[in-house]
Amino acid sequence: MITYRLYTTNETKDKDSELYPTLLSAVKKKHGINYELVDLDTLNEAQKEKLVEDIRIISRKNGIGVVSKGTGALPISRKKKLGKICILLQMDEGQIKNIYPQEKNKKRTDISFHLKQVSKASNIDEIVDHSSISEQDLSRMISTFPELIEDGLEFIDTEVEIEGGRIDAVFKSKKDEFLLIEIEIEARDNAIGQVQRFITYSNKYSIPREKIRLGIVCAKIGESRLNACIGAGIEVYALSLEKKSSAI
Repeated sequence: MITYRLYTTNETKDKDSELYPTLLSAVKKKHGINYELVDLDTLNEAQKEKLVEDIRIISRKNGIGVVSKGTGALPISRKKKLGKICILLQMDEGQIKNIYPQEKNKKRTDISFHLKQVSKASNIDEIVDHSSISEQDLSRMISTFPELIEDGLEFIDTEVEIEGGRIDAVFKSKKDEFLLIEIEIEARDNAIGQVQRFITYSNKYSIPREKIRLGIVCAKIGESRLNACIGAGIEVYALSLEKKSSAI
């Protein structure tokens, strides 16, 4: 169930701030989507730090910009603190699905623009952006259907903490090899370094290093980064959906 949470502040520099409750009310009237208003000034430091971290996590998952860089205020200031603007979270089953304002592919989407688009939508299915896949989606896909990666592969665990990082997913092959996976929407250079640190998994669980395989599951990877992975001995699996039929 989609809901919205609007964070406001008395120090806002957001010229449209007074318009947001009206737009949220219109969205609720048309689509039955509930919303709540939260005063940022009532949050303690720990709550603000958690909100910043939650925003940074969803920004990485969705591939969006949330840190101000001189092209307009965004949820997080250049000092890595909450900015003095309103922040809108789109929630689904209590989990953050998206955040506004945001930047993606050098295009800015403000709160008012998003809510106006939602209010114009004919049904709820048009509200959530289904054009992009999230890291959580990829995690669910490969943990539920490990055969997408390799026949006979067995899913072991997710979010495994190790020295120097965290492994997104662990699998075991028919040859008793452990495949350690980093999940990325678009695999970048930092993903390669992160995966290389996974080798400490062998020390933590007393597994011979020759039984450890390193891999990246992604939706997109550039040719130069793919070549870098090949050179580093990192397996790469790019997932995509192929359309098989069309509506008549």
